[in-house]
Amino acid sequence: MTTTGDSAAAAPSETTEGARLRGHLGLPGAIALAITIVVGSGALVLPGIAYRQAGSAALYAWGLAAAVTVPLLIVFARLGAAYPGAGGVAGFVQAAFGRHLAAGVELLTVGTFGLGIPAIALTGAGYLTVLPGLTGLPRPAAAALLLCVAAAVVFSGVRLSTGVQIVLATALTLGLLGVGVLALTHASPTGHLPPATFSSLTTGAQAMGVVFFAFTGWEMLSFTTEEYANPRRDFPRAVILSFLIVTVMYVLLALGVQSLLPRDAATTASAPIQAIVAQAASPAVGWLVAVLGVVIILANLVGAVWGASRLVMSSAREGLLPSPLARLHQGENPRTAVVACTTAFLVVIATEAFGWSSLGGLLSVAGKNFFLLYFLCALVYARLFRASHRVLGIVVSVGLALIAGAMFGLAQLAYAAALLALGSALSSMRKAR
Repeated sequence: MTTTGDSAAAAPSETTEGARLRGHLGLPGAIALAITIVVGSGALVLPGIAYRQAGSAALYAWGLAAAVTVPLLIVFARLGAAYPGAGGVAGFVQAAFGRHLAAGVELLTVGTFGLGIPAIALTGAGYLTVLPGLTGLPRPAAAALLLCVAAAVVFSGVRLSTGVQIVLATALTLGLLGVGVLALTHASPTGHLPPATFSSLTTGAQAMGVVFFAFTGWEMLSFTTEEYANPRRDFPRAVILSFLIVTVMYVLLALGVQSLLPRDAATTASAPIQAIVAQAASPAVGWLVAVLGVVIILANLVGAVWGASRLVMSSAREGLLPSPLARLHQGENPRTAVVACTTAFLVVIATEAFGWSSLGGLLSVAGKNFFLLYFLCALVYARLFRASHRVLGIVVSVGLALIAGAMFGLAQLAYAAALLALGSALSSMRKAR
């Protein structure tokens, strides 16, 4: 993947192979893309799960998770501004450690996207199939439908994709903020704030692991930096502003859940947003929550397919994947890569339909692999930058390594290591030829 400089774009009517994407993405589109990538179906359930686990102290869990995310975002923001490219995390690794390790990271990330994105579609199918007229649709078919709609948006072109993402990001942000406000206007939020004690803070810290993954996703945004009109200026701004918006949204939802809902109710953990709407408005409009869920998942899928197709294009451009996947339509859209990614994702959805994989397994492996990408970026940051920035990179790397050691099993580490080793070996063989 190319990490520096700009090259001439293809003529508008040409399909080129190996060219760079045009830099056209402005700040509003970048913020919308970031929000839709980060905010997934977890926003509909995690506030209730954390409340069931920690009570009112769950609010501390959200605050602590946001605070822990800040140094990670500093790492991403500076790397994305300094080394923009469609290779994202792999591009950062290439700048710091060379092509062979970067090829391994490309394969690791492709393997992660290949599990995580179908899992997102399968999660969204649960919301789609409760809408009137769609209740009889099998879950795999509903997941495939959502994935194909998202892929069609990305395939159609960057301008339409950006416009759709802005609309979807606005809808999901206003929808979730609206649910939080609805809860607070029908309760007494000041009476449900966590007590300012060390015990409450400790309880909140123990629930932080539950909500932390609601703050992941910015690593996927790194695969879009080649398309920024001004990545050095706009990528850090998009990261910061989207983080602030997402954090306010999560905290408002968390406070709304614990202000209105009983902690021990089954729906508090399984469907807190729907429970808020049913209690504060009317059970008859509960279907609106399903619509909101579909909007969130569809937006999430558009951003995910966008990022995955850019990674595949970049990897093909570097020679790891077949070269036709690097072709650009009208100089700005890797349509061949979009089709290839979508086809692979549909195959994974089919494995779940036949019982060869499970939604929980797909989410678990993909989530932990994304965590490894954070760790790799921290190592890159420590390698590429000096002085206090290097100290930050080392501290974050050590912290993430300790967390990974506690939460990863041998099978998970073996899967990640195998992909890294295979990508590096393929890159070495290509160089030898």
